[in-house]
Amino acid sequence: MTNKELFLTVVERLKAEPFLKGFKFRKRDSSFIKQEGGLRRHIELDHWSKEGVLIIYPIYMVRFDVLLKWFEPYNVKSPQDQQDNPSVGFTGDMLGRQDKFTISEANLVCEYSRLCGTLADCSGIVFQSYTSLRDMFEHEIIPRLEGKRALPDVGADWAFKYLTLTRIESPEDYPSVKELVLAQVHKMAERHELNIMDYFPRLDEIISVMGQTFPTK
Repeated sequence: MTNKELFLTVVERLKAEPFLKGFKFRKRDSSFIKQEGGLRRHIELDHWSKEGVLIIYPIYMVRFDVLLKWFEPYNVKSPQDQQDNPSVGFTGDMLGRQDKFTISEANLVCEYSRLCGTLADCSGIVFQSYTSLRDMFEHEIIPRLEGKRALPDVGADWAFKYLTLTRIESPEDYPSVKELVLAQVHKMAERHELNIMDYFPRLDEIISVMGQTFPTK
């Protein structure tokens, strides 16, 4: 089989796996997706050929639409990229599991079993850990408020997601989170981090609109 045929074989087998019940396969980005209201669970099977064998690199993602929809008028990404933008995303390595799988026709049975088991394990960890905005707040915001995790120092979307999440889920923590986020954003702007610079001139406006969209009680 060619590597393309191998990948299609893997996908067809995965479609029948119980842990993917209710998921739909999207060809354009080789992803299994399950949308329930404003919550999307997403497993992307990034893949490529290397030295004649197939490499599959899964990414496990969760998206809460409410954190991202309001930001679309300001987002410089394409509409498709905006829609695919997750709230959180993990690789196997980030979860302490295998992250890349090398598959050939000769080892298909063995490697498929390993891939399938890891997909079930990792997706279970991520999807069960992020079932609600409260889960995300506890995993992503509280450790940063406590100084146990650093804020990202690249990209930009995270800043607005964290502010929105806190505004919705824990308004009493919003001033502290805003102070932390803005301090990091200004540090990034000082070194001209490209993604932040796309939004920095309109930063006050964007945050004001977010506050009006999600007023505190």
